[in-house]
Amino acid sequence: MKNLLILTLSAILIVSCAMEETSNEVAEPLDNEFFTEFMPCKAGPDFNSENMTAMISEWQKLLSADDLQGVWGYAPDGDSNSVGDTGWWEIQWTSEESANQAWEQWVENEEAMAWQDKYESVLSCDGESRNAFDSVFPIPSATYGELPDSGYFYTEVYICELNEGFSKVDAINFLYGFREAVANADYSDTSYHLGNYFFHDDPSSFLWMNFTNSKESMNKASASFEAEVRGDMFPLFGEFASCGEKPDLYNGFTLYWSEDQDFMPTFPSDS
Repeated sequence: MKNLLILTLSAILIVSCAMEETSNEVAEPLDNEFFTEFMPCKAGPDFNSENMTAMISEWQKLLSADDLQGVWGYAPDGDSNSVGDTGWWEIQWTSEESANQAWEQWVENEEAMAWQDKYESVLSCDGESRNAFDSVFPIPSATYGELPDSGYFYTEVYICELNEGFSKVDAINFLYGFREAVANADYSDTSYHLGNYFFHDDPSSFLWMNFTNSKESMNKASASFEAEVRGDMFPLFGEFASCGEKPDLYNGFTLYWSEDQDFMPTFPSDS
């Protein structure tokens, strides 16, 4: 009886410890890959904060696709980007199939087409010219500080090429060590995180995108990279890829997030 009691207590302890370990496990961000589209957009003569607020508010009411995970808008910061004054909408889906189905439904929706015509002078986007990517995000967005409640973020975009004989797998494997190097540097209060976006049409190309909560925070993150990360990580990166020296710069806003469907961005005053 005593032995049976000991065995029972041991079993309970083992199960309890196993459950505790499971509950304490943190999901690995790099285990998740997302289907993402970038759609080019142009600001029109009526582009301003008030009109954008009205436009996005009406657009959110038209959304019906359960497979839409998030949408983010990018406006050029300055006139020196490689694509000129083109802005972008980043659209994240659960899969490519669900994205194609949602687009088919969208173009057949009379209310959606009326909304598009109504706000063409504010922002005009070319859905047929959207580009498809597989994307990964090794660092959760709040790791180094929460993003502003307004939905604002600042972005650097580097266009990169894989060296001959290397693939997306090599690029993703590099991110584990890069993430650790960032963790050992000073990125505090910057909201720094990043994404790698791999082109569907050209497997040798990808985007490296850095995100922070402001332009000033991006400057801090860049200084920390140069002082504490670049020396160890850049030679390793150069073994499998290279990027343009000058990034494209954007002011960004979260336009829709499936985990908070009531969210509405607060655009800055035009004054």
